[in-house]
Amino acid sequence: MQEPIIEIKDLVVRFGTRTVLDGINLTIFKGESLAILGKSGCGKSTLLRHIIGLSTPTRGKILIKGKDITTVNEEEKITILKKIGMLFQSSALFNSMTVGDNVALPLREHTELEERIINIMVNMKLESVGLSGFSNLRPAQLSGGMKKRAALARALAMDPEILFCDEPSAGLDPVVAAGIDNLILNLKKAFKMTIVAVTHELASVEIIADRIAMMHDGKILMTGTIDELKESAHPVMRQFFNREPDDEEVDKEKFLTTLTYEG
Repeated sequence: MQEPIIEIKDLVVRFGTRTVLDGINLTIFKGESLAILGKSGCGKSTLLRHIIGLSTPTRGKILIKGKDITTVNEEEKITILKKIGMLFQSSALFNSMTVGDNVALPLREHTELEERIINIMVNMKLESVGLSGFSNLRPAQLSGGMKKRAALARALAMDPEILFCDEPSAGLDPVVAAGIDNLILNLKKAFKMTIVAVTHELASVEIIADRIAMMHDGKILMTGTIDELKESAHPVMRQFFNREPDDEEVDKEKFLTTLTYEG
């Protein structure tokens, strides 16, 4: 029987009168790779922020290894979150610091390890993402793909049990993006992590995901394998996987085309 590592129960998030997450229920199992999929504005990033404890929901529970992070005290919350790694969409590296110092930052902030040991661990993490020898460079000296790798090394610094990825291949060319996706998958196997990736990139999902949770308008419509979602008769599933535009986008395109011809 699969062991749950994250359980989201009746999660509701409202901003004023607007409901962004509307009764989310989702179980993520230890050791799996789950992709949270959906078009822009469906609530994916909001869900991610709440799972990693950056925001407090209007209602509901978020259990990580059985502990509800919406109700625990700050000390307990920090202890739980220390076992979580986060790969941000923009990489979020500090430009004023070297790559090595960026990777070392969580270790210096949250452990009492000697600097000598930290340096060894930093070199190990950089080597694991293919950046051995790049420790003394600044982020500005790296390509987009290398920045993602450096950010991934930092996310792995504390040996997390769960790695969250926000649009891991966004902004990268297809070849580099595939390299990052495969790297994440290989690291998951090597470190026996649970992966939760928020994305709208089908190519990434094909590589990373064991299972998918499809979101639409603040709800989860369906969970399953990519083949199960592709075979679904639900109109949202068909539109997403067939890359069909919204009616309003079609109307907008027709309007712009009319303006072009009239001009």
